[in-house]
Amino acid sequence: MDVKQPDNHEAKGRISSVAVLDWRQMKSAEELRNIGGISSVGTILLSDAFQGTLAGIPMKAVGSIITLPEASKVNLIGGTMRLGGEFLEKPGADGSDILLVTGELLITSPPAKFGYKQLIVAGQLFIPRGSESVLTPYITQSSGDIIPYDPRNPRWFMGQGRFGREFFEYLKEPVTLILMGEYVIEADVTSGLLREKVSEIIQMGVLKAADKKLVPVLMALSVGQMSTIQVSGQLEGESQ
Repeated sequence: MDVKQPDNHEAKGRISSVAVLDWRQMKSAEELRNIGGISSVGTILLSDAFQGTLAGIPMKAVGSIITLPEASKVNLIGGTMRLGGEFLEKPGADGSDILLVTGELLITSPPAKFGYKQLIVAGQLFIPRGSESVLTPYITQSSGDIIPYDPRNPRWFMGQGRFGREFFEYLKEPVTLILMGEYVIEADVTSGLLREKVSEIIQMGVLKAADKKLVPVLMALSVGQMSTIQVSGQLEGESQ
């Protein structure tokens, strides 16, 4: 994960293509006068002691701006990770009191408690269904997604791919499909096979059905739909 801390002695320039821009050490907007623009940045971190605004810096494709208490310790989780529920039950080894999720974090088992003082989500946090009550009291400033799912048998896919009949037949028990990207359900998959092998679908991206008859069952199984379900070959943006 890229974390950028700018050098204010450099000539005025631009910052781009950075996952996290950590400006917590900055005290005022004047200290950022050498920054001419920001683009394609996932998250900007500021201290609550920061004076002024970032309105004077041109920005494009900036995900979120998060203000953190001065001198707080932050456990920053970026990228893609799978961790057990015990990870949430105790603070970081460095005594971190804030858990900040800027990437994709899948918690594979229910946590009994939450060990941090604050939870901030700027990315995607997948938690076992039923864990909401454990985490909700600690959530602050979240601009990302907190997504409950059936934890019995999750299968997590990112990128793109195709699922045919053989894939589902090889599954020994129903799964929760977590799909982030663009995926196609092949025409040889029947609605009955989907109902038998998939307990639910968490969809973030585009899910296509090679056979339009599969669209209703895909919609019924999608409990966390955050984009579109299409017929394969259909024009982008035309959802069923």
